[in-house]
Amino acid sequence: MKKTLLVILAIVCVASVLSTAVVQAFEIVTREMMEKEVVTETDLIRAVDNFIIMFESSSSTNEMIPGKDITKIQATKMMLKERMAWLPELGYNAGLFNITSTGHKEIYPILPFNQAAFGAAIDKLPETGSGPTMLQPALSSLRKPIAGLSGKTAVILFTDGSATVVRGPKKPLQIAREIAKENDVCFYMISSATEAVNDELVKDLGSINACSRVVPLEVFLENPHYLGGALFTVKTTSYERLKPVTEVVGIVGKDMLFDFNSSVIRDEYKDKLAELGDFLNNNPNAHVVTAGFTDNTGDEEYNLTLSERRVTAVKNYLVDNFNIDDSRIATLWYGPLNPIADNATSEGRQLNRRVEFAVGGIN
Repeated sequence: MKKTLLVILAIVCVASVLSTAVVQAFEIVTREMMEKEVVTETDLIRAVDNFIIMFESSSSTNEMIPGKDITKIQATKMMLKERMAWLPELGYNAGLFNITSTGHKEIYPILPFNQAAFGAAIDKLPETGSGPTMLQPALSSLRKPIAGLSGKTAVILFTDGSATVVRGPKKPLQIAREIAKENDVCFYMISSATEAVNDELVKDLGSINACSRVVPLEVFLENPHYLGGALFTVKTTSYERLKPVTEVVGIVGKDMLFDFNSSVIRDEYKDKLAELGDFLNNNPNAHVVTAGFTDNTGDEEYNLTLSERRVTAVKNYLVDNFNIDDSRIATLWYGPLNPIADNATSEGRQLNRRVEFAVGGIN
């Protein structure tokens, strides 16, 4: 699906900048460029074929988010409404389920995604939680609808990380692992649990497969890229700058390349990361979005893990060397998806072993 977008979308969704000029460590983006002068031609590429959102509405979701005058369930519903309003219609099948004591209630049964209809379905979700958290029957009830889907499926589960134990031989993690083994499924857990519980969830979901992950709810609310990153990526195919501008609102970085089968940051990029670290420290409202990729050598599962290690290496470098809060760095990874060069050549494979990143959120 091709769209002509203002360059701000390229910043928000992580885009590669192509220019015939001498490449700097960063390309400065200004307000005049975004509003008047720069048009970017992009391809929006689906990362999955289907997605299912599971919305928890147990009584524990009535707790307030620390430091905010809003409950967990209200914040989740509001955020979900906002994010779905700009999700592109790329041919997904989509479902919206409310977790209940017996499994799940279909608010939007699995159908082709329609932005308006899905938004209306979100309006039907409750704003006050009640009852226990029943993850076991909710996950078990996913088996049948997922089995009927073709292609890759993202299950986006909003939860506080707690679960009421019910009698039965299988725990929620075991059920999720079996679903992922039987189907091409990635689990994205948006968790409003405590930090200690989140640490345990990260370990548990990481044992399912390389594409499953945990994002704390507070980070998810502040950073819109995680939902889009789970469902699509962006490929920039053209870039035009008509005249000089002065008001800086963001910067886009040149791709960072990696050696074969490696997530070690090359020395040649450390000055670039130092410039980025200084920029983030001087602009406390800015955030950076990273997207990791590999060439097509090896199997997809391994390459997903390798691309995750690459973005994690970049994130850790900025956190450890420049004291950047890790909540300001969104990490997305796609393995061999969206190559920018021909994987049939060694030169092309080198260009595909990359981390793309962009900075936005500058007032």
